[in-house]
Amino acid sequence: MASAVVVPGPIPLSGDRYQWLRAPMRRPEANPLRPVALATALVASAELLARIDRFDERYPTPYAAVAALPEETDH
Repeated sequence: MASAVVVPGPIPLSGDRYQWLRAPMRRPEANPLRPVALATALVASAELLARIDRFDERYPTPYAAVAALPEETDH
């Protein structure tokens, strides 16, 4: 499963293929870690959605999911 996020540029140009549904209210700060944080969040979200899609394959019923839990031991 592949996903993509399209973000228009900061300045709209004539002939742009994409446009903002709701444009940012102010210009983003020039912080090099901000795009890295966004990319990390998007990758983590995509992996979580992929794991959710595979959950039914591994545990077809709620009982199967509970039965797979490790048993608690009293110490």
